[in-house]
Amino acid sequence: MKKMKKALAVILSLAMVLGMSLTAFAETGKAPTKDDKTTATVSNVETGAIVTAYRVVEPVYGTNGGFKEYKSVEGTNINNPVAPTSTEVTAIAADKTLLADLTSVKLNEGTVAENGLATYTAELTPGYWVVIVTGSAVQEIYNPMLVGVYYSVSGSDGQLTSQPVDANTNWTLEVANAFAKSTPQDMKKTIVSSIAGETGNDNTDENMNGKGNDVAIGDTVNYKIATTIPSYSDSYANTDVRVEISDTLSKGLDLTADSIVVKVNGAEVEKSEKTYKLTTTGKIFLIEFVSEYSLAHDGEAVEVTYSAVLNEDAETNFDPNTNKATFTYTNDPQNRDSVKQIDKETYTYTFEIDGSLSGKYEEIWNKVTEELLKGKKKVETTEEDRRENFVPVKNAEFSLTNNVTGKVYTAKSDADGKLNFVGLDAGNYTLRETKAPDGFSINDAEIPVEITASYNDNGTLESYSIKVNNQNTSTYTATYDGKTITHVEYDKTGTDPDEEISDSYYFWNTELANLPSTGGIGTTIFTIGGCAIMIIAAALFFASRRKAVK
Repeated sequence: MKKMKKALAVILSLAMVLGMSLTAFAETGKAPTKDDKTTATVSNVETGAIVTAYRVVEPVYGTNGGFKEYKSVEGTNINNPVAPTSTEVTAIAADKTLLADLTSVKLNEGTVAENGLATYTAELTPGYWVVIVTGSAVQEIYNPMLVGVYYSVSGSDGQLTSQPVDANTNWTLEVANAFAKSTPQDMKKTIVSSIAGETGNDNTDENMNGKGNDVAIGDTVNYKIATTIPSYSDSYANTDVRVEISDTLSKGLDLTADSIVVKVNGAEVEKSEKTYKLTTTGKIFLIEFVSEYSLAHDGEAVEVTYSAVLNEDAETNFDPNTNKATFTYTNDPQNRDSVKQIDKETYTYTFEIDGSLSGKYEEIWNKVTEELLKGKKKVETTEEDRRENFVPVKNAEFSLTNNVTGKVYTAKSDADGKLNFVGLDAGNYTLRETKAPDGFSINDAEIPVEITASYNDNGTLESYSIKVNNQNTSTYTATYDGKTITHVEYDKTGTDPDEEISDSYYFWNTELANLPSTGGIGTTIFTIGGCAIMIIAAALFFASRRKAVK
C-alpha cells in the first residue's frame, strides 16, 4: 500500500532520532573491533512472533585496528550506506534470495507489556539491520524496520557516520531501536436478518444479537462477513499472497449458492481471472482473491453477504446450527504459505416441543410417563383428580400456528398422549385441535403458546422458556465452558416461590357417548364426568436432545 511506503520513509528518517538508545562505553585506550556488540530492541510486537534482523550495512576496520567507515553489504544495492532509503529497504525485505545470503540474527522475546505486545532483543554488531517480523502466531502485517548500531564520538547525533574511530578517540557504541508499526487484521461475522421462507419477514430479528438467533425450519438466514485486505507493504511486491475467505455450514443449514455477493470498498466485484475465484462445494464456499488484485487493493474493506436455509436435519433446542467463516492471509513476504487464519462462528437455533431428554430430565420424564401409563379408569369431577387419573388418547390431530408468520405446524398424539412439534422459532403461537380421535368430540379451545429465548454475547443460547395458556412455564438455562455446555438448569417455579408450576399442559377430549344432549360443550369439558383425558406436549420440554446434565 502506497501510504505504508510513505509511513516507512518517515520511520526511517526519524528512527535514529526518536529511537531509544543504549550505549556501550569503550574501555580506555581500546580501539573498535569487529567483535563490538550492543543490545538492540524491537518493541510492540505480538508474542510468539519470529523477529529476525538482517545486516545490510556493515563496518570497515583498519588493518591495524580501529573503525574506518561503513559500507553496504554486497547485493543490497544501497546507494548511501549511512542513509538507506525506504525503497531500498522494502526491496531488500522482498528479496528472498538476498535475505538467505545476509548475516541474520534472531531476536529473543522478552518483556510483555500490559497491552499484550512484547519486546524482542538481540546483541548486534555495528551497522544497519533490516528487521522483519514473521511467524504463524502473527496476526498483524508488519512493515520492515531499520535498526542502527553505530559508533559515536563525544556524543551521538543519532545517525551512522563514517568518522574514523581509534584507540585514542573517546567513543561509545550506541543503538537506535525500532518500534514496530503494524496493521491489525480482524474479521466480523454477523447474522443480519432472518426471513420466513413462505410468508415474509419473521419476528426473529427481535431475538438475535448478531451472532446468535432462532428461526423455523424452512426460514432463510442472511449472513455478512466483513474484513479488510491486509495492508501489504512493498516488501510483498514479489510475493504471491493468499487472501481467502471461506465458510462452512453445519448439516442443518443449506447454502444458497447464488446469494453470494462480494464487495470491495463498497462496490460489488464480479468474479473473474483478475479479481477472485469462487468455489462452492456442498456446504462450503471459498473465495480466493488473485494476488495482484490483493496487492493493488491492500487495506481496502471487503464485505461478503450470503444466505442459507434451515433444513429438516437441523439440530434443536440447545444444539446450534453453525456456520464458521475463516479468513486466511499471507503474513510473511518470504513465504506465500505462511498464513494466519481468523475464525468467526454464528449460532442459529430452532426449538422442539417434547424433545428427547437426557440426564436429570430423563428421570423427570420417566416419572411423568409412569403416571401416564397407570391406566386408572375412575373419573373425578375436578381437574386435579383428572390429572391423577387419566387415560391418554392417541391420534388426536393438532395445529400450532405462528401468530406473526402464519406458518402452521401439525402433530398427532401418540400412545402416551404426547405431541411433538419440531423446528419452531421463538414467538407467539396458537394451539388448536383439528381432528378428534374416533369416539371423541373435538375441543375447539384456542390455547396461546409463547416461546422466548435469550443469548450470550458470543451468540450461544443462554436460556429459553415456554408458556402455555399464559400460566404454565418451563425455563432452561445453560452453563457454558467456552462454547461447550457443562450444565443445564430446569426451572419450573412461578412468581410465588412456594408455587410449583406444572411442567405439563392437559388438553381434554370428551367421549361422544357422554356428550350432553343439549349439544355444545363449551368449557364444561373440564368438569363433565365420564371423559377420557389426553396430555398435550407432556412436560412441554424444550430440553437439549443430546446434552446430559452434569
